[in-house]
Amino acid sequence: MTHPKAKGQVARARASITIVDVARLAGVNPSTVSRALSGSPAVTPQTRARIAEIARESGYVANHNARMLRSRKSNQILVIVPNIAAFSHPDVILGIEEALEEHNIGVIVGSTKGSEEREVALARHLITGTADGLILLNGRLPSELGELPQYTRRIVAISRPIANPAIAFVGIDNEKAAIEATQYLLSLGRSRILHMAGPEQSPIFTARAQGYRNAMRQAGLHEHSEVQHLCLFDISAGREAMRSILSRRHLPDAILCASDELAFGAIQVAKEHRIKVPEQIAFIGFDNHPVSEAFSPPLTTISIPRRRLGFLGAQTLLRLIGGDRAIPEAQLLPYEFLARASCGQNYMAARGLPATYNSAEPFINPRS
Repeated sequence: MTHPKAKGQVARARASITIVDVARLAGVNPSTVSRALSGSPAVTPQTRARIAEIARESGYVANHNARMLRSRKSNQILVIVPNIAAFSHPDVILGIEEALEEHNIGVIVGSTKGSEEREVALARHLITGTADGLILLNGRLPSELGELPQYTRRIVAISRPIANPAIAFVGIDNEKAAIEATQYLLSLGRSRILHMAGPEQSPIFTARAQGYRNAMRQAGLHEHSEVQHLCLFDISAGREAMRSILSRRHLPDAILCASDELAFGAIQVAKEHRIKVPEQIAFIGFDNHPVSEAFSPPLTTISIPRRRLGFLGAQTLLRLIGGDRAIPEAQLLPYEFLARASCGQNYMAARGLPATYNSAEPFINPRS
């Protein structure tokens, strides 16, 4: 049985173990030990595991509070979103959490609700050190941070690129996706294709509109291209836009919608006015909303890897915080084109027309 006095001596000996001792035993610098024990991605997993084992065997216990005071690390990442209720955000945030949890880093989520004052208030978490880094999810760069370039290497933008080239971006190629969607409609014989776009000030919707225009121009149908930029991109906006379209004499034979929710609203109104979908008007959306496959008819759409975007965005931020400078400005993940019934079969074949038929001939609104 160990004498109580001996136990005390062992405890004092263990307490006297310093970070320098652990570094000497591991054959590394004390700064490497500090980074390894704090879970920094700047240290390889193998080295982190070896240092952790040496620290455990030697009885070294890091003083977390003292380390925080010295390094001013909060072990918190701030995620700013424009609307916390948006259906696409939970999957992205889940991916962010999965990437951070193995490093014992927490996530703070703040919604700007479209308020610039709220953006600035949230940005202060990064300035004051309450958060070690910032992820902008479909959001703008707060004006206060834009004036402080020293913080740009601790910011990552997901989905919506930032004009500042110093800020890392993770997303998809929206222009390319819109080109593919438009070309798919063209391959089915549709040519009077209208693009129901989102807000013009959004780089996401601007890229999708540009992709649509490029595809129409490449097909020699630039004169038939039409982009309607809407202030919102929800179901109500889709319904309102479709009512306006149906007031015309000549109707489009396909509509590329900048979001699934726009398509939902537009299709609802089209069906209410006895327009057959997809026989008379085909529809494609964006985002692969959870309802899109169960919608009637099932909606053709672009599926965005939201969870993977969140995971890669968080990994990128950890690398930046760890001092990694070899990170590309833009990292684009592959999207998936999901062809469903809202586009129908080949348009010309369905109408019994020869393959050389010019389907730019307008569809006459039966109500006009």
